[in-house]
Amino acid sequence: MNQEPLMDVTQIMDMLPHRQPFLLLDKVFELTDHHVVGMKNVTMNEEFFKGHFPGAPVMPGVLIVEAMAQTGGILVLSTVPDPENYLTFS
Repeated sequence: MNQEPLMDVTQIMDMLPHRQPFLLLDKVFELTDHHVVGMKNVTMNEEFFKGHFPGAPVMPGVLIVEAMAQTGGILVLSTVPDPENYLTFS
């Protein structure tokens, strides 16, 4: 994950409709016709850590699944010539 990303958050926002605080993908490192590798930077400042769970912070599973869905959206949109004309929801 120390390599230069293929896509940064600005490029990701050009493809996905999601915005903060619901954009859960910060970088894409690998992208082929069949797979994608992305990353979400999570810090202790994330709002959900206040209640999930105090003293034992865990990123909620539903947000992990949403991050994976957004990463998959990048994979799907990379297969069309005009991704800006598609609106993906996850």
